[in-house]
Amino acid sequence: MKKYRELLELKGLLREKKINYETLARHLKMSLSALSNKINGKSVFDILEVNKIASFIGISKEDIAIYFF
Repeated sequence: MKKYRELLELKGLLREKKINYETLARHLKMSLSALSNKINGKSVFDILEVNKIASFIGISKEDIAIYFF
């Protein structure tokens, strides 16, 4: 399950940068439960959310695929 591995990479990066889900959810202007569903693979991030997350936590455009696709 490739998608799951990528989400694990994202979770690891969030831990490394000490960004909790609540902080990220606020930045994305979404509920904590919506973020949880997306980060756990129950629903998907749209491209605007991917770009906001990348910008917020410092993922380069070249590395976005490592964490999302």
